[in-house]
Amino acid sequence: MDSDLFAMWNDSLPFFRWQGVVCGHRHPERVVSLNLKSLDLVGTIPPHLANLTFLRTIDLSSNHFHGPIHQELSRLPHLQYIELSHNSLSGIIPSELSHCLGLQAIKLSYNMLGGYIPSGFGSLPSLYYINLMNNSITGQIPVSLSNATSLKYLGLSGNPLSRGIPASLGKLFVLKFLGLGANNLEGSIPPSIWNLSSLVTLFLSFNQLQGSLPKDLDQALPHIEFLIVNTNKMHGSLPISLSNASQLSHIELSDNNFSGRIPPNLGSLRHLYFLTLFNNQLEARKPIDWSFLTSLSNCTILETLEIHKNNLGGLLPKSIANISTTLQVLTMYNNSIEGSIPPGIGNLVNLMVLSLGNNFLSGSIPASIKLLKNLNILELSSNNFSGEIPSTVGKLSQLNQLYLDFNSFSEVSQPTLAIESLWH
Repeated sequence: MDSDLFAMWNDSLPFFRWQGVVCGHRHPERVVSLNLKSLDLVGTIPPHLANLTFLRTIDLSSNHFHGPIHQELSRLPHLQYIELSHNSLSGIIPSELSHCLGLQAIKLSYNMLGGYIPSGFGSLPSLYYINLMNNSITGQIPVSLSNATSLKYLGLSGNPLSRGIPASLGKLFVLKFLGLGANNLEGSIPPSIWNLSSLVTLFLSFNQLQGSLPKDLDQALPHIEFLIVNTNKMHGSLPISLSNASQLSHIELSDNNFSGRIPPNLGSLRHLYFLTLFNNQLEARKPIDWSFLTSLSNCTILETLEIHKNNLGGLLPKSIANISTTLQVLTMYNNSIEGSIPPGIGNLVNLMVLSLGNNFLSGSIPASIKLLKNLNILELSSNNFSGEIPSTVGKLSQLNQLYLDFNSFSEVSQPTLAIESLWH
């Protein structure tokens, strides 16, 4: 550890007054907690911490420790909480840690740990929190984890875990957070996962998962707030019941193979602030197919709406101008949308990104565009716009990317600009 810390740990003070050291009230000679997070400490974690046999809590997170997690730590019979996240630890997770039967929380994220997830973690009766995200852990998700029935948080994202999601995880009835994103998981999402009625966050992005969303999603996951299943191989329609999952605030279903219409009553999701459905096969042809956009005007805290790269067509509804003024990102490019940009677009005063390129939009750019004072990116290329470009576009002080090429504007130089490099 850092020499500066040892300079503080000297005989000038009794050890129970050393920085980061907490001792028991009844037995001040017993060290029960080490809290040394965010102190820029370097070196390896000393194995002789195991000599502090009354330790209940170890927090060495957000430092610069490297090397292994020593199996000697398994000799701490009272250990309840171990937090070593945000370091540079390597080697394997000692399976012997499962000998600490009082363990309640294991937090080892953002390191360079490899090997497998110890199957013995499933035998810890009080374990409610596992966070192993962003390491190099391989192998499968142990089926035995389903025996840790006190688990409320299971974070395994950002590892090269392979094979499928064990159906037995559906036994974790009090689980609130399930993070399995950015792995190499494949196969269908087990139906049992949709029975985890306590789930608040479901994060399965960036895998090779297949299957469809349950028709009764609102009943299956009544408490769901974060539904993040983007960049997989999901298919089927978006269930109408999505609109009834009243706690939903963050929906990411982009980059899959979903098809059909976008549910028309998404506006009933009053907590919704983030909605991305891009790069699917979602359709709109008739005005009724665009009901979802009109409905979204009821989402008063909506900040992001990304529906580009779909099969959306027909006339762009004027109701786009009625979306909440909290909206910051609106992307609809690479569709087949017709019509014109309504003058009311100027109502969206907090827009930072407006991207409508590669559609069949026509008419002129409305003068009300001048009201979008926060606009950073305006992308209208590859449409049928005509007329003059409003001079007020040049007065948008925050604008740093402007794409108007491949239109029919009068008296304007049209340099060839590429938009694909800017977007998903």
